[in-house]
Amino acid sequence: MSPGGHLVTTAAVCAVAAVHQQWALMAGLAAGGFLIDVDHAVDYVVVERQRDLRPGTFLRHYTEGRVDRTVLALHSWELFALLVALAWHTGAPWLIGYVGGGLMHLALDLVFNGRYTPNSIVLFYSFTYRALRGFDAARLLGESPPRPAARGFWHAFFGTTEASSTMLDSTSGHAGARRRG
Repeated sequence: MSPGGHLVTTAAVCAVAAVHQQWALMAGLAAGGFLIDVDHAVDYVVVERQRDLRPGTFLRHYTEGRVDRTVLALHSWELFALLVALAWHTGAPWLIGYVGGGLMHLALDLVFNGRYTPNSIVLFYSFTYRALRGFDAARLLGESPPRPAARGFWHAFFGTTEASSTMLDSTSGHAGARRRG
């Protein structure tokens, strides 16, 4: 699912928690539902060794499918098994919220991201499965040419991939917008 989709769904469940004044639960939901994607940023800088930290460049790296390694430590069934046990044991509202938000996040990823892999999307969210394949994105997600990214940051953020109605028509020494027919 797109980051914007995760933001909207997370905001909705956080609003419900806020209506009931469950602030710790709401904080956990926000962290698990949306902020869990911080592991993409960690992978981008640490694993992929990318240094261009502009949000649009970072987002295009993922939306165009230019990823070489997919560690994604927070997107893992194993981590959530531990967190569920810990939340059950402690009853901490923030942790229950994190688990709930995170499992919502993973469920939405399963539904919307399955089209990006010829392999099992359910297995992809196992850290062990990814580790046994060397976190190699091509082995995990299949080989494919880069996908065209949506034009503009907000279109990519919200997952709109519709082609713009205009495109750049370049000829030698001249560039202008041309309407698609």
